Amino acid sequence: MKIRDGFVTNSSSTNFMIICKEKLTPEYLSKKLGFKSNSFIRSLGDDLSFQIVSGTGRGVRWFEIDEINYDNILKIFGKKSAEKYHKLTKKGFHTYVGYTSSDDDCLSSFMTMDCFIIDDNDFYMDGKNCAW
Repeated sequence: MKIRDGFVTNSSSTNFMIICKEKLTPEYLSKKLGFKSNSFIRSLGDDLSFQIVSGTGRGVRWFEIDEINYDNILKIFGKKSAEKYHKLTKKGFHTYVGYTSSDDDCLSSFMTMDCFIIDDNDFYMDGKNCAW
């Protein structure tokens, strides 16, 4: 259980880590998240992808980290993701961290309400660190 002191809100957030072979762009992320070009929610998916990519510059929520490294990944996302980070960064993959908030648009809020992992050959996303 986490106990917070100070200002408390009703908002929630999900910290995420993305490790990918290509540099992260909204277009690449939207494709990796599975939004099809003819989908009726494609524009929402594109907005979500843009928010996630834009959010990678703000770090993770509730944790103070100076850099992305094995120990920090282990502390925030756990052993499986830390091992994946270690393995893939040796192969030249890019690593990004950030968070989504329930205060964002509807698809970001929906994503924030669940814990998930996407594990593909050239893309890994850990969104298990969720706090309500």
